[in-house]
Amino acid sequence: MPPTDPLEILTADEVAALLHLDRKTVYAAAARGEIPHRRLGRRLVFERGAIVEWLRQPRVTSTAKEKWR
Repeated sequence: MPPTDPLEILTADEVAALLHLDRKTVYAAAARGEIPHRRLGRRLVFERGAIVEWLRQPRVTSTAKEKWR
């Protein structure tokens, strides 16, 4: 088997620092399934490579919502 890169596991705080976000924003995005993560008991963990890959994916754009009066 070819050698594999070691996994770099990040905490929610580390992901928040990496993305320049608040930790609560990271938890909310994970809860919505928007950011790749794993749950280990009560703790969320993130793999740096998965986060980088997720960031490199093409963004989905939506049309602006009309304001209803």
